[in-house]
Amino acid sequence: MSRIYDAIKRAQYERADHKNSEGMTDFERRRAERVAMRVPVFVYGHGRRNEPFHEESSSINVNLHGALLLLSRRVKSGQELLLTNPATHAEQACRVIFFKHKKKRSVEVGVAFTEPAPAFWTIPKDQA
Repeated sequence: MSRIYDAIKRAQYERADHKNSEGMTDFERRRAERVAMRVPVFVYGHGRRNEPFHEESSSINVNLHGALLLLSRRVKSGQELLLTNPATHAEQACRVIFFKHKKKRSVEVGVAFTEPAPAFWTIPKDQA
């Protein structure tokens, strides 16, 4: 039991060492930096009763591996979606990794691409 206790204490100590002056953890789980970009997208998926839906939306921020979108449609974690960039006609498969209800009619949805897609958002190279 003391080994478990020691491991927990060590993890707490290491986590405390990674905090900055504002008490926030410096560790970032994202594989690439986020870029604040509003990009219009078409979102396609299936609803609760397996009925297809599509929605015009836009990104809040993006990176090579996904985006944060604002949707009016409710989604669930793990749900597969297809995004289309109307400016480039590029399509990208993605999966919902989290969601947060912002208002009665909108949800912030984090999506992860199935494969990195540097050209989907047309992120300037100095920001990628």
